[in-house]
Amino acid sequence: MIVRHNGPELHGKVNYVTESMVVYTVADEKKTSNLGKAEVEKIIYKSGRVEPISQKVEIHGQEDWDKIMVTSNPLLVVGLKKKGEIKVKSDRQAHGMATFESRDLEKLKKQAAGMGAHVVVVDGYDGRMKPGNQKTETVSAYGY
Repeated sequence: MIVRHNGPELHGKVNYVTESMVVYTVADEKKTSNLGKAEVEKIIYKSGRVEPISQKVEIHGQEDWDKIMVTSNPLLVVGLKKKGEIKVKSDRQAHGMATFESRDLEKLKKQAAGMGAHVVVVDGYDGRMKPGNQKTETVSAYGY
């Protein structure tokens, strides 16, 4: 049984689990389907073994801004719904990941929480940017 964070439980056979997905076959069907790991709480196998997959993040508004995760890994949002985009000023580091002033990061997280998102994806390296240059980033917010 696949227990999702939002939605009904699914009964079937888990074929395999990747870094970003749970691939399964529904009982009495031959078609393979998949769910993003971010959607799945746990898998309960026929033997009774329970495999935790991801923890649900509850966002009830801007007051939960500190629960927002900021990542550059798009695999962490497979299966989640895009809630919107947020513009924020950033500084590119030599390794390419954007960094934000703490006040800008808090503002970004509050906007994401207001959208009902719990993950914000920052684009990776942009070779045209010189380290230390300020830029307005457009980040994408995702949630259940």
